[in-house]
Amino acid sequence: MALEFTKLKLFQRVLIVGAICGGLLAAFWYQFLTPMQAEIEGKKARVGELQALVAKSEARQLELQKIKKEALQLQDRLEMLKAVLPLEKETDQLFRAVQRTASVSGLKVSRVAPRATVDHDVYTEYPIDLDVTGTYHNVGMFLDRIRQLPRIVNIGGLRLLGRASEGELAFTSSVNATYTATTFVYKEESAVPTAPPPAK
Repeated sequence: MALEFTKLKLFQRVLIVGAICGGLLAAFWYQFLTPMQAEIEGKKARVGELQALVAKSEARQLELQKIKKEALQLQDRLEMLKAVLPLEKETDQLFRAVQRTASVSGLKVSRVAPRATVDHDVYTEYPIDLDVTGTYHNVGMFLDRIRQLPRIVNIGGLRLLGRASEGELAFTSSVNATYTATTFVYKEESAVPTAPPPAK
């Protein structure tokens, strides 16, 4: 067989050798390189998926940081508001302070009548009606001092009625002032007990 191969012309021998080498290369490619190429493609696809997942996680991380920052800002605002809202146990002291402020302002307190509280989602209104007597100037002084109290106190429904002067006020204009002083109490979030699961 080898002698017959040597008897062939040069181009025929080159063709035979080329065909054998091509067959061996095709077999090698099919046997080894094709699975490796498929594995590389699969890993590239997995890398793309992981990169997309990382990008999504980074976006969520930025969003979470933004939410945390907003939550801290809201918490700071809440703490600031709680500083000017009295605690429930302080409401009596606060209304006594309002009465003292009226007296210090030269007003005579003639009636104090607490009203029913009004509940809201996160706070409760504590209104109290007061009638005082004094001069226009004293009423203005009283309202200015109420504005300077460290806690929130709203004065609403203010009505001024002129009245006849008495005693020391003989040469001054005297008025009856009727108003409602309202303060607001923040409701602390209470833990809601969870009901036990129903028996099966």
